[in-house]
Amino acid sequence: MFRRWIGTVLGIVVMCAPALVHAENYAAFAVGPNVATLDTTDAGKLDLNTNLAFGGKFGHYFDDRGFNWFGLEVDVYRSQSNVKAQTPPRQGTNLLLSGPIPGSDFLVHSLAFNALVRVTGYQYKVEPYAGLGLGLNLGNISDGNFRPEASFAPSFNVLAGIKYYLTAKVAPFIEYKYNFAHFSFDRTNVTADYRANLFMFGVAYHFDR
Repeated sequence: MFRRWIGTVLGIVVMCAPALVHAENYAAFAVGPNVATLDTTDAGKLDLNTNLAFGGKFGHYFDDRGFNWFGLEVDVYRSQSNVKAQTPPRQGTNLLLSGPIPGSDFLVHSLAFNALVRVTGYQYKVEPYAGLGLGLNLGNISDGNFRPEASFAPSFNVLAGIKYYLTAKVAPFIEYKYNFAHFSFDRTNVTADYRANLFMFGVAYHFDR
């Protein structure tokens, strides 16, 4: 299913490529805190450190005035929300997680393909928007009770934000993002749901307004 979705997104991009030259395209950079949890199958929820996430995105809103409220974007960001030193709330069958955990490095890279809707109208300086999409997360975990390992996992994303246009092209924004992925770390025999709440602050530059 995930591969079919990626193929569909790529097909849309190819079909829309001629329009990208003249339509409203933008690039953005953002940074902000990531409040995340890692809910393991065996040991329950593990607390993660709140850390800064940062990344960039490239997006496109369609040129047709009947559809300029709809857009697509590619979003790439990074966060290192390390596992805190803790004792899991319940004991499981995995001996590596059945006692105190001294803490582990946990780095996540996220690639997201999002569909967006916005309140359009160039006469407005304030522009709310929202979106959802699918993507791919790469989780790297090491140290502590975990053996060094990387895990790829499809992800689900929801976002909402608001831009303020200082000029016709430059727009600072604030954005909330929710990211979900199910990781499997085979070497440690741990499966876990990763849930991230990101509060991002950034600046976008719109090339064709």
